[in-house]
Amino acid sequence: MIGKNYVVTGDDVNDFMIMENEAYISYTLRLLYIFLFYNGFSKEKLNALHIGFKEGNQRLICNKDLMFTEPFYIEMSDCYIDNKVIIKSRFFNLKKECCAEVTKEVEWFDYARRVVIPAPRKIIKHFNHIAVGTGRDLSIWNHM
Repeated sequence: MIGKNYVVTGDDVNDFMIMENEAYISYTLRLLYIFLFYNGFSKEKLNALHIGFKEGNQRLICNKDLMFTEPFYIEMSDCYIDNKVIIKSRFFNLKKECCAEVTKEVEWFDYARRVVIPAPRKIIKHFNHIAVGTGRDLSIWNHM
């Protein structure tokens, strides 16, 4: 679907040089913004519409630690875009081992009114309501 290479930085790790849980979530959200950008919705465009995201449920399954300075690849394997956005991403080391999997839920948020809103029509019309990349319907949050 979409993916990007990164290297674990000092901001991503704890005192033991292991990537922290919050970093996995942060990289997952970065990948969501890259995905939206590739589909014509940059952060600037979202800001102009006064639209952002309010974070919701999340699940992290860590199979193997990523360490400081270790290169890794993150791929978005599922992305359901509707009134809620559900993202599933996987993190791989150089050996192509799946080190972690994140399932993250975010809601559309109107910064001007400071409320959670339904998916903006300007954005949602560009996406279908099934999970991009798999064809599976993720509208029911049954795997949390």
